[in-house]
Amino acid sequence: MKPHGLPGTLIPAQSPFTITAYEQSPGNVLVVAPHPDDDVIGAGGMMALLAQSGRAVFSLYVTDGRNSPVVPPAAGKKAVAGIRRREALAALKAVKARGAIFLNYNSQELHDKKCSEAAKAIREALLFLRPETVYVPTPFDRHPTHCAALRLTLTALRSIRGFTPQLFGYNVWGGVYGVRGLKAVDISSVVKLKRKAIRMHCSQIAYKAYDEGILARNRYEAVFAETHGSEQCRYVESFLDMQELVNNKKLGLQRFVQQVLAQYEP
Repeated sequence: MKPHGLPGTLIPAQSPFTITAYEQSPGNVLVVAPHPDDDVIGAGGMMALLAQSGRAVFSLYVTDGRNSPVVPPAAGKKAVAGIRRREALAALKAVKARGAIFLNYNSQELHDKKCSEAAKAIREALLFLRPETVYVPTPFDRHPTHCAALRLTLTALRSIRGFTPQLFGYNVWGGVYGVRGLKAVDISSVVKLKRKAIRMHCSQIAYKAYDEGILARNRYEAVFAETHGSEQCRYVESFLDMQELVNNKKLGLQRFVQQVLAQYEP
């Protein structure tokens, strides 16, 4: 369904509902995912915890994943996009998220003449949901499509006057550790849900063990969260506080990264 003012296609992950009930609803959470699996890989545990607490969690998929390297030669791009959409909805159902917005761009379009159109679409989704919290890949992510999704989201956020939601960065292809501004979230109680959600992306798991890789990272972060004392939990997701990028519209991503890395200086 596509209510007035909402870009792309919104599909419920649970039972059908009236999307207008969530229009600018308090407690909405939006996870911006460059591809239809990045949300549960980077923030699946947090998504499950938020859903359990009663928050309405939505994922916004910027691209449709049609260029997946595991695509059978005989399959068309449209068919691949359909497969990845079904996998994404199954994953969202596993973590009890409410639904997903599919913008259906391909990765190249985020770097050419359609980038401004994509930023506008993200802006419309933000205006419709008015989420209290937004999750997006960190500027330390080395994947070019993830970097593009971050820039477009930041452009969209900064274009909305008086709108300053919490902004957190999640890690997929890279990350930063041991700096101030990292929010460590104990996901031990929902790690099985996160694993299940990632494994719903069967087409991607078939060629790369994303579930094993990210849960190993989450385990690592729990063990090395503190330099002294025993570990406090089994699995942790870490999120970079990027609120300053919302509050200070003149702060560039490069300068923000420099500020974060400066904390490592002796």
